[in-house]
Amino acid sequence: MKRVRFKDYLKDYLEYNNITNKDFANRIGITPKHLCDILAGNVNVSADIVNKISIVTDIPIDYIYDIELNYMFENEIENYLKMNEYTETEYLKKFNYNYLIKSKFIDFIDTSDKLEIIKDILKFLRVSSPERVYDIDKTAYYKSKNDKPELLLLWLEKCYRETLKQNVKEYKKENINILVQYVIEMAKNDKFDEKAITNMFNENGVYFVIQDDIPGSKIRGAFKVNRDIPAIYLTHKYKRIADVYFAMLHELAHCKTDFNRAQATNMVSYDGRIDELEEKADAQAYDWMVDNKYYDTIFKNQDYNIEEEKEYPKSFVAYRLVKDGKIKYNSKVYQKYNVLLDELKH
Repeated sequence: MKRVRFKDYLKDYLEYNNITNKDFANRIGITPKHLCDILAGNVNVSADIVNKISIVTDIPIDYIYDIELNYMFENEIENYLKMNEYTETEYLKKFNYNYLIKSKFIDFIDTSDKLEIIKDILKFLRVSSPERVYDIDKTAYYKSKNDKPELLLLWLEKCYRETLKQNVKEYKKENINILVQYVIEMAKNDKFDEKAITNMFNENGVYFVIQDDIPGSKIRGAFKVNRDIPAIYLTHKYKRIADVYFAMLHELAHCKTDFNRAQATNMVSYDGRIDELEEKADAQAYDWMVDNKYYDTIFKNQDYNIEEEKEYPKSFVAYRLVKDGKIKYNSKVYQKYNVLLDELKH
């Protein structure tokens, strides 16, 4: 389909109003040849000429700019697809566009036009061309060979947009301890209330978002610092209370030790990804769940009975026991105490 430029509109305008090229060129202060080059699409219209055309024709300046910018945007996309030998459909599959449409992940203008879908995705990601997509936070997705960068970037952007709806108070380092204790108390009482948790994190200077991930992605969570305000993003993959609280404590551990690093990049947690930073965050999260010294006594005490546990959340003890291979996922202890989120009353 032929892409429309402002020159096409201008041609129709001159013809409809019976205005010669020479007359019009004279009215806007350029040579007839320059006007012919504009109408042929050989040159772009400058800001000065746009202003003059608007004055002479009463065509709004914004309209002229919008139609020209849209043309250049579409041209960038088509050149990229051609250079990389992608069809529109092949490129869109990188973003799992059918899911984006079905779930209303993005507000698409026209889902029947694949070029329009591509434009909406790029606008959602706040980039001016397809090339720029892969310049966003490279360090976040190159650390994992298991994840698709397009899906990660969409998810991160969705989480970021959710933070714009939140009002957070001043963040202080000591707030981490407050939030850790809050998580422990919630777990002790087998409570999980996403809204209440979000409010608590906001009150302590931290953005908090739980957002559905996109099928095909292995993302589990992320930690980011936006203009000195820490942000914790989680997915809805977690089905049991200790699982989601462990993920929360894992990201709080990053907040404690990797605050400066996270100002430069999103620190993303993936399924199956293990590196030094992730291992340290895991270790801190485990210690917060059940103090390591106390946890060691559980193994030494042959008479330990989780039913009598009062010091720490039973779900946390069960979680650590199963991670260490001391009990199985299908054991009665694990199933009873690390309850499903769907079974909890907020």
